Amino acid sequence: MIKRTAEVVLAVIGMLLGLVTLVGFTVIGFILDKAGSTKEGIASFTRSYYQSLEESGISVADVPSAKQVLDMVHTYAVLALIATIIFTIMLIIGLIFITGNKKPVLAGFMFLIAGIIVTIGGFVVAGFVPGLLLVIAAILSFVRKPKDPFMA
Repeated sequence: MIKRTAEVVLAVIGMLLGLVTLVGFTVIGFILDKAGSTKEGIASFTRSYYQSLEESGISVADVPSAKQVLDMVHTYAVLALIATIIFTIMLIIGLIFITGNKKPVLAGFMFLIAGIIVTIGGFVVAGFVPGLLLVIAAILSFVRKPKDPFMA
């Protein structure tokens, strides 16, 4: 039987970093959404949004309106929450199947999908490291095969 310590360690580290990334983006998104749901919050955001556009010299016609930006933040917060839940479930299933060398190929697919989710959900830059760790764990799950006792 082959030991799967490397896959487990990479997956756990990727899971911890990915959860920090996705939960952080989710919390920030919901905080911004909550602040933008009051009249004062909307007025303050709209005022500072258009003021920063004016200071930057960007035309108002070239960018989305303040309302559209607040709607995008709300949408992203919900999508980040969904990504966090799916990411966590995929990794737990993958870790269950990799421990004891039960189904390493299935665990590899779970790690690969979780890596893609955290990379996309973390705006590629923040999710790159956990995504890379999970892809490496997936490759190890696919490639490492138990030694054939008859070939030795």
